[in-house]
Amino acid sequence: MSRQTFLQQQLQRYFMAQMFLTRIPVPRQADWSDQQLAASTVYFPMVGILVGGLASLGWLVGYWGWSAPLAAMLAVTVAVLATGAFHEDGLADSADGIGGAFAIEKKLAIMRDSRIGTYGSIALILVTLSKVAAITLLTPANAIPVLIGAHTIARWTSLPLIYNNIYVREHGTGKPFASAVTVKTVLAGSVFTALVATLCFGLNALAIIAFVIVSTLCAQWYLRVKLGGITGDALGAVNSLTELLVYLLATSHWLTP
Repeated sequence: MSRQTFLQQQLQRYFMAQMFLTRIPVPRQADWSDQQLAASTVYFPMVGILVGGLASLGWLVGYWGWSAPLAAMLAVTVAVLATGAFHEDGLADSADGIGGAFAIEKKLAIMRDSRIGTYGSIALILVTLSKVAAITLLTPANAIPVLIGAHTIARWTSLPLIYNNIYVREHGTGKPFASAVTVKTVLAGSVFTALVATLCFGLNALAIIAFVIVSTLCAQWYLRVKLGGITGDALGAVNSLTELLVYLLATSHWLTP
């Protein structure tokens, strides 16, 4: 394979990841295919940079035009619009399914239902409000790196979760990736995410990465107990919760400025 062909292939895979995770348009030549989609997972964290960058623009408009609370609202709103509430939908469905039944089959059936229930509504409200509250604490000195870093790290969590777990549905949004994520994919995505985290958080990157790894392992255990493995909705829920975790860590008094 020539160097140009290799670069074209990787660019195609990135666009597949962008198409899957966001509503942001891609070039027309980025043709959808199951093979390219399955190979695109390594670029999930890179899509996080794009979403975090757009959220940063929303934050800047709100902060310099109005106030820190409105900046936080705009940052969250822009990210939701950019992704089509993709991960928020997974969070709500997961909360409804896990909270609404005991049997795994019943949980999965509830998660399939497009209607939102009490558990899903409460989860969305609490997580969204918590994100806004944490982002309100950001300043012009750290807002952009924190938003970019949070969205990048959050999307990394899908890689180890897909690799280490059974996909419990016969069909679903995450099914094409179930057997496509390899050790090489996880390592490449992890190295890239660690570099971005270091650039965004400096000395705090190690602590934030450690917390995220532990929380991802806890999520893996929890999903195995409750669902027997992972689903696309569950991956979205972990993504959204990890984003919140990074905001909380980055604004915590426990970490050095």
